[in-house]
Amino acid sequence: MRRARKLGALAASVLAATMALGSPATAETVQSFHTSLDPASVRESMRYLVENYQVSEQEALRRLELQADSLRLDELLRRDRGAEYGGMWLDQDKGQLVVAMTKPSAAEPYLKAMPARSAVRTQQVQHSLQQLTAAKDRVAAKVGAGPEAVYLPSVSESENRVVLWERDWVAQEKAAMRAAAAETNAAHQAAAAESGMVVSRVLKNPNALSTANVDLGFCHPLYCTNYGPMRGGLRLDMKRDNGTWGGCTSGFNLRSTGGGFPGRGWVLTAGHCMRTKTNNTPTQHNGNDVLQQHGIEKSSYPYDYAALPYVNDAAATQWLEGQTGRNRVLKYCRNGGMDSNGDTPCGAQATSVDEYITSARKLADIKAGYVVCASGTASSAVNYPDSVDSGAGAGYLVGTRCGRVLSTDVGINTDLCARPGDSGGPLFSQADHAALGILVGNQQSRSGPCQAGELNNYAPIETITTDLSERIASQGSTFAVITTPNG
Repeated sequence: MRRARKLGALAASVLAATMALGSPATAETVQSFHTSLDPASVRESMRYLVENYQVSEQEALRRLELQADSLRLDELLRRDRGAEYGGMWLDQDKGQLVVAMTKPSAAEPYLKAMPARSAVRTQQVQHSLQQLTAAKDRVAAKVGAGPEAVYLPSVSESENRVVLWERDWVAQEKAAMRAAAAETNAAHQAAAAESGMVVSRVLKNPNALSTANVDLGFCHPLYCTNYGPMRGGLRLDMKRDNGTWGGCTSGFNLRSTGGGFPGRGWVLTAGHCMRTKTNNTPTQHNGNDVLQQHGIEKSSYPYDYAALPYVNDAAATQWLEGQTGRNRVLKYCRNGGMDSNGDTPCGAQATSVDEYITSARKLADIKAGYVVCASGTASSAVNYPDSVDSGAGAGYLVGTRCGRVLSTDVGINTDLCARPGDSGGPLFSQADHAALGILVGNQQSRSGPCQAGELNNYAPIETITTDLSERIASQGSTFAVITTPNG
């Protein structure tokens, strides 16, 4: 009898261990998972959904919690159901999460573990995300994908295929050097070898959106001197070689570790902001020298970034090292003005609040339909006479706007509104307080207040930090977004 009890206990422990190691899940083996969000922490994202989809605040909060839950669901399906899982996206028109599966029944135990099974629908597809990713990697190797390549492949989860994007502006640059023909031939051969799983398209090059010490008594996007650390969403002014000034926006604070740059702090913005600037005039904020004019930079979407070091140790101490909470972006909105609308929601008065960034998401984690927010400093002298006119057009006001991810390819495409001067600004998710990317440009070349049908493109933070780390690998350093409370 004692031997039988021991054998039974041993069998139970083996079964538990087998389940923990990822054995086929059943409704009983998938524990319920859910993230409850504080409405105050996602106020801007909720307002976007209320204004644009005519839903209640309760429904808007439910959709944002579904977005947060989808991150965990994505992790579980990648881990346990990789052979069947094809990706996911949020359908905001219906308020549902769509999960692509080659075998939809394989997802059921995981979907039943969610608070509302009715909020998720499955869609049967031909290829798993593993198959698509492997095909993308094979194509990338054949076309030599990278910062200098003409062709960059990406997975389109909603189309269940790989798209090979042609950066025609890079091809034109290489054509002058007679270097593009070999890459074009390799790209065509790589696509043909994937049995209809890969299509080729031309990637549109985004239009670049780049442009006295004022104290308003709080941290304003244009005037934040002596109000805590450097953070995403602050104006950076750069002097052009012709003597005029242009404006861009700070993205995220970065930290390099090891090697030649141990423990150094950097400020991330768009690489095209450094064009036509070779005079070594320090980059300023609110009339103060803060950063060096140049750092480590590139300017060819989606590799469009500049990591700028501080102009000296005193500036580094004032703006970063002597501060706490170095992982912030600035949320700012205001009432009044031609551009005060559903995309720029405010309460009773203008306000400035910090959003603390606790993680950085990979491009594959960012799904179509996700609600996201961005902060920028594009402005006109008509509205802000004490600041550099960035070319935004009268009536477009600085601050935070929220919208949704339309799609991802080699970048992040959103319906957010942006104007010249917002370049480099941070894209982030309030649902999980994550850094997602920085603004590069748009497709419309618009001026003034926001209009319907905005489309803006963001360089993924993963692409930027990976390329930065690879560029200085010989010096043994790596780059990452600062995400700990004190940096």
